[in-house]
Amino acid sequence: MQQLSKGQFYGETHFKRSVSSLTLTDTVYTHDFVDWHYHETPYFTFLLQGGLTEGYKKGRKDFTAGDILFHHWNECHYNHRPTETARGFHLEIDHPFFKEYGLSLQNLQGNYEIRNPLLKILFYRLLAESKSKDLLSEMVIESSVVEIFSVLNNQPMIDEKHTPLWVKRIREILNDHDGASLNLTETAHLLNIHPVHLSRSFKTYFHCTLGEYVRRIRIGKAVSEVLKGNQPLTAIAHDCGFTDQSHFIRMFKTYLGMNPSSYKKLQKQMLI
Repeated sequence: MQQLSKGQFYGETHFKRSVSSLTLTDTVYTHDFVDWHYHETPYFTFLLQGGLTEGYKKGRKDFTAGDILFHHWNECHYNHRPTETARGFHLEIDHPFFKEYGLSLQNLQGNYEIRNPLLKILFYRLLAESKSKDLLSEMVIESSVVEIFSVLNNQPMIDEKHTPLWVKRIREILNDHDGASLNLTETAHLLNIHPVHLSRSFKTYFHCTLGEYVRRIRIGKAVSEVLKGNQPLTAIAHDCGFTDQSHFIRMFKTYLGMNPSSYKKLQKQMLI
């Protein structure tokens, strides 16, 4: 079984950057099937385009654009590319980085799918910053990775046996609907719990309000549409559930640190 060294992935690497003990790689997957292998360092994959199927010792799972995966070092897996085009952004982290910032992988064992709209935004931000030539970009990249782990350390463990079933269910509902067509009462009804209980308890498990969670989902969807470059901003704002274009631009800048037009200028660097 092959072990891949740091910065090595099956496919065509269009971009690679090293910052401190971090390696950031943008790769287009060119193999229809990749046999069992493992990697030298723990890493995240943020799937940017297409689809990917991964197989593990305990089964297999399908992923699509926008999904985030974590792989611990030496965790073996195989890959199948079910779509014509597939592209992933990889963040590899060497041990010195964990030691320097006091970070831990205790909550991330084996191969792990991460479904958190804030993390999706942070990875979009990291993708843009990785290709920035700004003198401060290295510091921003390092701080972004620390922020990613801060979010991971606070994210609810929905598989714990004492966590209510509605916690996992509401995550699925909100991601499927983008929260666009549901209000508090309708959402609570789908979960068969009282609206007041939902409103009060949501923050306990998601560390933000219900409204904030929906807003993050909308921003993540909007960034994906901006990257595609097929629609004007007014159409993206409408499709993603924002009140108007100005509201969309304001929220976009709050989360991404720049307005949609500036982010769009990075497309030539960020897209194939």
